[in-house]
Amino acid sequence: MCPELDERALTITAPQPEMLSQKNVESVTGIPARVFLDTIRAPGFPLPVTKLGKLRLVQREAFVVFLRALARDPAPRRAAADPAPRQAAAEAAAEDERTGVAAVLAAVGLEPVRQPRAGRASAPPGGVRRGRLPPK
Repeated sequence: MCPELDERALTITAPQPEMLSQKNVESVTGIPARVFLDTIRAPGFPLPVTKLGKLRLVQREAFVVFLRALARDPAPRRAAADPAPRQAAAEAAAEDERTGVAAVLAAVGLEPVRQPRAGRASAPPGGVRRGRLPPK
């Protein structure tokens, strides 16, 4: 062993996986598992998806090429979506830009959709009182 090389200075890296699944997609591409699953389940997804139990597998190289094509020309994917008012989408995109959500969604050809905040599920509807049981 060479005296100038320290054993702690060596870094061993594993090769990239051949197939992507919801288990490893975030570590390989940075895309969250939920976005990956929604993308491969979308109608018109051009790549073959292998189902193995609950795992959904796609070839890594083909998926990266697909993502690069989306980054170059995201218009076909957006044109298929229902045309929503652009003003609301622009406001939501500006808000999400700070968190990076819009960037991740744009990488896979998706757009953020602003949803009204729902009330708490445990809160009773307005005007309804909760009954109480008598003490034992």
